[in-house]
Amino acid sequence: MTRGFDAAGEVYATETPAGEVETAVHVGGYDRLLETHDAIHAWARAHNRAFAGRSWEIYGDWSDDPARLETTVAYLLK
Repeated sequence: MTRGFDAAGEVYATETPAGEVETAVHVGGYDRLLETHDAIHAWARAHNRAFAGRSWEIYGDWSDDPARLETTVAYLLK
């Protein structure tokens, strides 16, 4: 189910662009999220793919246990 929410600082509702994307699910604390971004960049280099300039993160349900956090990282491909 999708629900709206009020914007707060840098967090706001938006629409994702149409097109092919490469995604990865990061499981763990946000302090290691860059590793997942780096893995997607490595995949793109290995597969001769280019990004279309847009990327986004989708945050799963909050947990006080960092090992239970899930974040989907997506990059729009050319």
